[in-house]
Amino acid sequence: MDSLPKKLASYIHDTGLRALDHLADSVPALEDGAEPDALQSLLGHWRSMTPEQKEDFVTRVATSVGEVIAASALLPMGVKVGKKAVKSAKKVLKKSAKSIKKNTKKGKKAA
Repeated sequence: MDSLPKKLASYIHDTGLRALDHLADSVPALEDGAEPDALQSLLGHWRSMTPEQKEDFVTRVATSVGEVIAASALLPMGVKVGKKAVKSAKKVLKKSAKSIKKNTKKGKKAA
């Protein structure tokens, strides 16, 4: 969330907290014996959380949302840079794979 303006980051966090509180208040609790869906499971956990746990959860989700917003804002101008990054990442992965294979072979020979 560091890449977003503080007002926007705060807005995302506050909106998430209010939205989950509103859902927890407006959606009825699950009837006994009924199979919970994803929303019911989330709301069940939300209702059982302490205020500190709720803040922590919303902070983590808001951070992820902020990262997606920042990444999508950079995407159009970063296509060229993205291709270069992918190319260099492939090189790094190939080098690390080679070193892992070498270490594995050395370990087998030593044993």
